[in-house]
Amino acid sequence: MSVFSGITQKVSNTAKAAAKKSNDIVEVTKLHMSISAEEDKIKKLYGEIGKALYESYERGEPIGDAFKDSCEQIQSISENIKQMKQKILELKNLKACSNCSAELDADVIYCPRCGTKQ
Repeated sequence: MSVFSGITQKVSNTAKAAAKKSNDIVEVTKLHMSISAEEDKIKKLYGEIGKALYESYERGEPIGDAFKDSCEQIQSISENIKQMKQKILELKNLKACSNCSAELDADVIYCPRCGTKQ
């Protein structure tokens, strides 16, 4: 019976590991989709800023603090993207090089791309 118990335990552990890896892949995919959606929001806001700026220019109006809200939204969305990218790296057991932003294994001491000590 102990042989069957051992095999059953190994199969169970393998299934659990595969399920976790599958869940991680699904979460990475969702995060990539969220990043894409956030980047689209930024592009839309850039367009709105440009249009409003040009309309102000055409009317001969000064163009200063009128776009502060849009710029603050872009900054907030950019921070969301940064956090999601960091979560993806964590799920993949990777880290980003502090110098060139290359994706590295978590245990790497020097970046193979630029040589920076991590």
